[in-house]
Amino acid sequence: MNLKKLPKHEHYYHTHADFFKNNLDLTRVFLMPDYEIGMHEQEFYEINLITKGKGIHYLGESHIQAKKGDVFIIPPNHSHGYVGGAGFDVFHVIISDAFMSKNMVDLQQLPSFFTLFGAEPLMRGKTQTSLNLSLSESSFNSVIALLMSVSEYTSETDPFECLNRNSLTMVIISALCEAYQKQVNPSRQIMPEDQSFMQSISYIHEYFYKKITINDLAEIAHLSRTAYINKFKSICKMPPSTYITKLRVDSAMNMLTNTGLSISEIAYRTGFYDSSHFIKIFEGLIKTTPQEYRNLKNKS
Repeated sequence: MNLKKLPKHEHYYHTHADFFKNNLDLTRVFLMPDYEIGMHEQEFYEINLITKGKGIHYLGESHIQAKKGDVFIIPPNHSHGYVGGAGFDVFHVIISDAFMSKNMVDLQQLPSFFTLFGAEPLMRGKTQTSLNLSLSESSFNSVIALLMSVSEYTSETDPFECLNRNSLTMVIISALCEAYQKQVNPSRQIMPEDQSFMQSISYIHEYFYKKITINDLAEIAHLSRTAYINKFKSICKMPPSTYITKLRVDSAMNMLTNTGLSISEIAYRTGFYDSSHFIKIFEGLIKTTPQEYRNLKNKS
């Protein structure tokens, strides 16, 4: 079962349009029994809670054991899959960009949010100890109760059901962040060097819109500048400066799609020098201008 490479799923890429139908329909919750799926991606966040059995979770080029109580956050555009099958059940919570954008002011107040949703997925399967959230029995039962409640709201159009589903999803995220903040398991002690490096990535996710220097990050990680850059490239497959730029552009794409903010205001809020710098970087990465990207998304 411990495969080195999981093949692609036939439906490799999932878009918002595959799940979300209107501006109130922002979240989905459902249980997948006997779950097994090849590698695939989506353009939204996904939370997976293993509710029964054992399997293997794949994220990118890494894979780790998955068991009851394990929680895996899947960021947008990250290839992932599972080997499991009979007796391996997984609750899914899928979360649109619009949900994250509307609730980010509150979400960023949650301790561990940027670690759980930003840093941990990047480091998953690349350290000597597991970093993912593994719920205690009491936390597991509480989260399952929430998931069962929210899964009863299935309408794509009823405003009461959509808003109830969205509100309960916020409660679920808060419960997971609280559990991660409190997680203490002597058998899964995080190595100090992994902990400090994860803190540096969490810092990037929390403050990407501000000026961040490599020296700042190296100091957080307790590494020299050169050692930090080398470790970052090894784990994240890109230099830290490139990763920060990517986060800024991803955030800008979200704002272009889900807000009416001007191009100059988006440039300011995502940490670019000015709108000209923003447009140049955006066009270099996305192969279209911010305004053209906004127009395209508004038509879809």
